[in-house]
Amino acid sequence: MLPGKRHKRAPDRKVNASVMSKPLPKILVVDDEPSVREFLTRAVSHMSRDAVGEACSANQACERMKNQDYDLIISDLSMADGNGMDLLARAREDRWDIGFILISGYASTDHVIGALRLQASDFLIKPFSLAEIRDSVSRTYRHLQAQREARAYHGRLETTVQRRTRDLENALREVESNYDATLEALVAALDAREHETFSHSFRVRAYASYLAREIGYPPAHFPHLQHGALLHDIGKIAIRDSILLKPGRLTPEEWLEMKTHPIVGETILNHVAFLAPAAIIVRHHHENFDGTGYPDGLAGEAIPLGSRVFAFADTMDAMTSDRPYRKAVAFEAIRQEILRCSGTQFDPHIADAFLAIPIERWKELRAEAEVRDSATTRLPELVLV
Repeated sequence: MLPGKRHKRAPDRKVNASVMSKPLPKILVVDDEPSVREFLTRAVSHMSRDAVGEACSANQACERMKNQDYDLIISDLSMADGNGMDLLARAREDRWDIGFILISGYASTDHVIGALRLQASDFLIKPFSLAEIRDSVSRTYRHLQAQREARAYHGRLETTVQRRTRDLENALREVESNYDATLEALVAALDAREHETFSHSFRVRAYASYLAREIGYPPAHFPHLQHGALLHDIGKIAIRDSILLKPGRLTPEEWLEMKTHPIVGETILNHVAFLAPAAIIVRHHHENFDGTGYPDGLAGEAIPLGSRVFAFADTMDAMTSDRPYRKAVAFEAIRQEILRCSGTQFDPHIADAFLAIPIERWKELRAEAEVRDSATTRLPELVLV
């Protein structure tokens, strides 16, 4: 053979191989007229993956569909035991991914609208040619494949997003855990500086957190409250030991220096992005409800809610812990102090919630906080990593 002829035939073989490699649909033909059913079956037989399925009624078609997974159904609109619209509706109940071609000798506007609502793939009017039915089958199957591929792609994408989201959440939890461990180690070191108030910050955080839940503190702000309670005394890092550890009462000059620690604490936290929202709680944790506190003399609801909650926790721990200038009192004495100072030092509404909590619960929280603090201080090597 001439070289030129061989070059002409080679592309034909490649095209044929490509066509044969394409996936083919599994087709079911439904019509109560045997001659029409035979015509349709023969027309699409070379386009079907397996032998074309046949059904002479809607009921028989449903039975066929129970046993076989068809990709395409070609159905007459009007049949003796039902109609193609009913069959289409039943098919849609079971499968979203099935192509459905309706054929009819006559179709009203209502028929066409109904078919569209049920997402029929095509609607052919008799008489139609072989080319028309084959073109309809080819077009319907291409659209079906595109839908399936899109669904599969979105499924894979969703799985990937879920996996990456889960990985990110785990990473963020690990970062948060490392932050918490570092903060707790820092606070344990600060509390250790004042030997008589060892574990103070951990206890105050536990008390404030519990009381906040009881009053319905905004969940979104809860981490800021916990950070503020834990780090409320961080400003004392700037206070001289001679003042901070003085066994007696402070002089007026010493007291002025001590009263700067909330402002210093606020400044420190404002330099750390994730701690900055807690800075306002730290600044105002010594304000009184009647405006007699410091550093700004705020009163009532002008005092941040977190600071008002913290006031109860700080007072309770201060009274139940030994200090250089006095011994601790029993938990039972706290209730009398809260009642006495409600409306002056303390927010009266929060005081009601505080007084409703059993004393035993506060004792349990104290023990739990001290156990946690002990676990933190026993592992200094983790802080150094």
